[in-house]
Amino acid sequence: MTVLKCQVSGRTLSLTKKIASSGEGTVWKTSCRGFLAKLYHERKSERFQKLRVMIAHPPEDPTRGQNHISLAWPKDLLENQKGQPMGFLMPEIDESVKLSTMYNPRLRSRKAPRFNWYYLHTAALNIASSMNAVHTEGYVVGDVKPQNILVNNQALISIIDTDSFQVQDPHTREVFRCWVGSEGFTPAELLGKDLATIDQTEIHDRFRLGVIIFLLLFGDQPFKGKWIGQGESPQPTTLIEKGFWPYAPQSLIRPGPNTIPLSILHPQLQSCFHQCFTQGHGQPHLRPSAQQWMTALKKAIESLKTCHLESNHHYSQSYGHCYWCDRKSRLGVDIFSPAPVISKPAVRPTHSKKVNPWTAKPGIASPTLAAAYAQRMQQLQSMKIPNAGVTRSILQMPFAQRSSWPPSISNSVLGLVLCGFSFLGLGLLLAPELNPQTFTYWSQSLERAVDQWLASKLGIALQGAPSNQTLPGQANSASALGDPSIPQRGHLDTVTTLAISPDGQILVSGSRDFTLKIWNLRTGKLLNTLSEHYEPIVSGHFVDGGRSLVSSSVSGKVLQWDLPSAKLIRSFVNYTAIRPEGGIRTTVIDPETHVMASSAWGGSIFLYNLKTDKVTRIPSQLMASEQAMVMSPDANTLVTSNSDGQIQQWNVNTGKLLKRLPNSQGWQSSELTSALVLSGRGKTLITGSWGGKIGLWNFQTGKLLKTFKAHEKMVSSLVVSVDNQVLISGGDDQTIKIWDLNTGQLLQTLTDHRGSISALAISPNNKWLVSGSSDRSIKIWNLQTGKLLRTLLSSEIGKS
Repeated sequence: MTVLKCQVSGRTLSLTKKIASSGEGTVWKTSCRGFLAKLYHERKSERFQKLRVMIAHPPEDPTRGQNHISLAWPKDLLENQKGQPMGFLMPEIDESVKLSTMYNPRLRSRKAPRFNWYYLHTAALNIASSMNAVHTEGYVVGDVKPQNILVNNQALISIIDTDSFQVQDPHTREVFRCWVGSEGFTPAELLGKDLATIDQTEIHDRFRLGVIIFLLLFGDQPFKGKWIGQGESPQPTTLIEKGFWPYAPQSLIRPGPNTIPLSILHPQLQSCFHQCFTQGHGQPHLRPSAQQWMTALKKAIESLKTCHLESNHHYSQSYGHCYWCDRKSRLGVDIFSPAPVISKPAVRPTHSKKVNPWTAKPGIASPTLAAAYAQRMQQLQSMKIPNAGVTRSILQMPFAQRSSWPPSISNSVLGLVLCGFSFLGLGLLLAPELNPQTFTYWSQSLERAVDQWLASKLGIALQGAPSNQTLPGQANSASALGDPSIPQRGHLDTVTTLAISPDGQILVSGSRDFTLKIWNLRTGKLLNTLSEHYEPIVSGHFVDGGRSLVSSSVSGKVLQWDLPSAKLIRSFVNYTAIRPEGGIRTTVIDPETHVMASSAWGGSIFLYNLKTDKVTRIPSQLMASEQAMVMSPDANTLVTSNSDGQIQQWNVNTGKLLKRLPNSQGWQSSELTSALVLSGRGKTLITGSWGGKIGLWNFQTGKLLKTFKAHEKMVSSLVVSVDNQVLISGGDDQTIKIWDLNTGQLLQTLTDHRGSISALAISPNNKWLVSGSSDRSIKIWNLQTGKLLRTLLSSEIGKS
């Protein structure tokens, strides 16, 4: 048994078992618990001098307080009995696997099926944090590759082979270079160079970090896609050299049909990737630093939402719906399937009790049932996993804890119930085509009956449905339109849009619960519910002087309603144009010209003329989702923001780009535009950012006039008063702030919401402010005094 001495501490240890061997050396278990020994074949003095510098100047381990080792840093030099240096002592990393096990969907489904998108984001954040610690001490990682990064079942990572880092002696300034690099992780400016002769910088590591994060989130290399150039597709190294990745403007590769789109990411992450691989190709210093990646990933993690239908699916709230469910229905493949392919995973999910692979879920027969089921899932997901940062639902509970779910019923009864729901769903889809008016009455009654049954089974209290419902054509005898004590049935998910009629009498709200609701603004009375979209609502707009309503939903479906009768007039659906773009994120409309603009998740802008059915597509230059848009009062100019941080002005009639407002004077990548509004006269453009800032611009010249901090989190909504004197902003910090538009002075702060502010509207008489939130409530305020006048709540929370 070989005995070695630690040169710094002076203690001795024995080599017990060889566990790895390479051309550089061998790795051994030692008698010193928790430590390994690496012995070199070729023992050069420069190598040990480099190790002495590393031992004397270790970086701060970012997860030291969590009893975890993120950096397998050299701890001591090892020498033989003759005093000759042999190698070094380093910490042993237990219960971890190579990073490729987690980012490769096939390996992940076999080894760790519950390591979902939330965990992948968290692992990416931990890698960025570790590299930031390394860079802070002046080190360069150099040979970044998945084999050198380990990850455990809590998404904590460990970087190994740290002795290959580039090291600079802080006293003599001597540089000990990193001699090796890995294909696919070497930036363009170093390709073909002899790394043994180059002093690298952390800017080179920025490229490598971007590739690693892309691998984690997308499961594949960024420089890969469908080749649209001549001949065979070049090798990855050539694509990196040319800067060809699928989302670069002049790239000769494009996303393939099954490629996971960049637009599903949080916008700040999209921007980081563009900075890293597009702008950073020609100007490497523009690549995001590890600290910038950390900031973007933290915001992305905060915005992740658990899918209502599959608890192992997570998606960005900025995307609006579950991409993984869409992908599963389209391709028949679920890369985050919670059921393992092999019976016993090598890495257990990150909670202490073993997960039963039972994954049955109730069938969904209608939007009402979907909303109620989503409501129950939100309650279940409020239970936290011990020592982990993700929620678990009933689908993840041990079977013993699920004894009452589902109810104990026979297979034959269950089969009859499922068949009944299938025919019910078919009937709901076909009935509107047969007799829309009668269907409205019967569907509302049927929805209420389904809700009551579901409430009895799931324990959801559904209140406030009107009991005095009448058939179409009959008079309604109810006289309590103005009685605020009568509870109204509000939305069951985030309120996404608010619109007030030109006469100030009617409020329309839309939600992710698939419904539009029509309210009497003065009394708070719910007048009608429109549920023909069958998917999350994006927008609602009054046209024809308030006689009609135009609404849109996430797939690109646009419907027009007669408001007095709540009857569907027509449908504007262009699935051929919209669906390849992944649906729409936001829309604006001019009520006079009937021109609607929509931003697609794929990045393109679509201009609809609702009178002629003409659709004009403005292709994206970045292949990433637009962030916000607003139309000028004269309906001639459309203003949009994009994930490159710039703001564009477009000619609505021709679709031509008129002007770009620069991303400058403080509006950096962390300040991407999240909300846009124009003053009533169209002279001032107001922008809200992901970082909580508000900017005021001269709309004609594009000059930034003023910028100030408005919210602690993202500015999610903006609206200007009718008299152009007041600006109202809503934020993800759950506050509404009222500002003097001329001076920028804060006048009032409204704090009654319990979720992020998702929509704002002002009545035409300039008296009332209406706000919608992710807490599912709608609040009506006195704009002059800031007094809360009325709250329209979901029936689960309470009455209005």
